[in-house]
Amino acid sequence: MKRLAVLVASAAVLTLTPAMASGAQAGPVHRLRAGLATNWAGYVAHGGPFSSASTTYAEPSISCGANENSAVASFAGIDGANSPTVEQIGTFATCKNGSIAHQAFFEMFPKAAVGIGKRVRAGDSLTATVLATSTKTFTLSLVNHTEGWTFSTQQRSRKAQRSSAEAITEAPSLRGSGVVNLANFGQINYSGTTANGQPISNFGPEEVTMVTNGGTVKAQPTALSGGSFSVVWHHA
Repeated sequence: MKRLAVLVASAAVLTLTPAMASGAQAGPVHRLRAGLATNWAGYVAHGGPFSSASTTYAEPSISCGANENSAVASFAGIDGANSPTVEQIGTFATCKNGSIAHQAFFEMFPKAAVGIGKRVRAGDSLTATVLATSTKTFTLSLVNHTEGWTFSTQQRSRKAQRSSAEAITEAPSLRGSGVVNLANFGQINYSGTTANGQPISNFGPEEVTMVTNGGTVKAQPTALSGGSFSVVWHHA
């Protein structure tokens, strides 16, 4: 495992290392109001306490212009919608000046994201799971069904509230620089999405659409059926 190195960025420019979304964080929701956020798109179950969150998705193939710097994260997580922590695991897809990279990660926000030293490629089928094994202890696991590997780690969070469970497409953030440009991922399909071992639809979850501060839609989830939905890219 390697800690994600610090990104150097100007106000609107994200600088990425060739290997990963360095220093990018998939943090709590930046909510404008119910159902709208500047960094999250997907479904969030409320009302906890939640003991698990899981989803299966295909790592997206992103477009990447010659002068483009952008990123997208996909993850399963507990907390982050109504609480200051997020216990999460998933993947980053990043674009830096025409070069695309994919990186698995886990994160116990507000701690920095930690890179997972396993190969991830566009199209890989991944299952991300967060399991609360006690009030403050979590097992985060990622299975790459395509590449044939499994990663698991046990982490602690003293401030975890377990108040939400989610499957999310995110425009990552940089400390001090805000939300980065959302890479054009086309569409990410999620299936088998559960909270507390049940289809997330059983919880009447909040549908969250990602928008700019001015209200332009950046990414939007489709209708939820059991534990299946898609998130569709609209705008960077």
